[in-house]
Amino acid sequence: MTTRLPGSAPALSISGATVGNLGLFIVMSFIWGATWAAVKVGIMAVPPIFFAGLRYALVSAMLVFVVSDVREAFSRASVGRTLLSGTLVNVGTYSFLFWGMQFVGSGVSGLINLSLIPVGLFGLSVLVGDEEPRWRYLVALALGAGGLVVLFSGKASLAGSSTELLGAAAIVVATFCYCLGTVLSRPLLRSLTPLQLTGAQAIVGAFGLLVLAAVLEPLSLDTLRVLVSPAPLAALLFLAIFGTVAAYTIYLRLVRDWGAPRAGLYSFVSPIVALTIGWILFGEPVGWREVGGAAIMLAAASLALKHGTSE
Repeated sequence: MTTRLPGSAPALSISGATVGNLGLFIVMSFIWGATWAAVKVGIMAVPPIFFAGLRYALVSAMLVFVVSDVREAFSRASVGRTLLSGTLVNVGTYSFLFWGMQFVGSGVSGLINLSLIPVGLFGLSVLVGDEEPRWRYLVALALGAGGLVVLFSGKASLAGSSTELLGAAAIVVATFCYCLGTVLSRPLLRSLTPLQLTGAQAIVGAFGLLVLAAVLEPLSLDTLRVLVSPAPLAALLFLAIFGTVAAYTIYLRLVRDWGAPRAGLYSFVSPIVALTIGWILFGEPVGWREVGGAAIMLAAASLALKHGTSE
């Protein structure tokens, strides 16, 4: 069942699918698929939490001057939920995720994070009354998770050491933070535009992540010198402008119009983009597992999107 919050614009539909939002979903999925490569370039050069903090500091600096009335998100009626959702989505997600990825391989990290996002968003949305449990969407979730398992089957393995298990648990916590922050963000979109909320949550994220980086990571003037070299700087700009200002704002619009579970279906599409970019840029191998997993995930996303926009 698709719900639309008060104030959201009615949309032109073809076969039950929202034309504009469906196009935005594709754009968002492509951008977020490309961000995996940008993150890889950035965190290979500078400490990861510091890199994430700078991303949101740059977003904050841009949107404060471009978007009118970002301060409305910090009004008495909204400030508590803005601070909580921004802390969960940006600070909690990236601090736990990057810490966990130090001890867990990228394949396992991706499998845990991407498979749990749509499940977490759906479960939490049901708990708060935004969604009704329907068999068709549950089948799509199971199908998509299966596709992710196939995709990562040659790359994902856990040795079972205590530090690795702690790292995996941290990635689970990061994913939960992201899902809860998303669900808590939706009521804010009754009174705020997606771009206003992007800017407000970026301010919260920048402050929290940079404080954590100062406490937990080795930072020096050399860190800044490395950051302004061409590759890390380009990665930072891409993540700020496209990965956050563009894609996250689209995501919030879809959360408002479609609900969090359907917006979160990018996690079944973006890995395919990331896989293709990794093959082109880094020469990463692509075989039957990758092709088969991609096909299954696309089928799952199609099934869930059809369910979400037609029932």
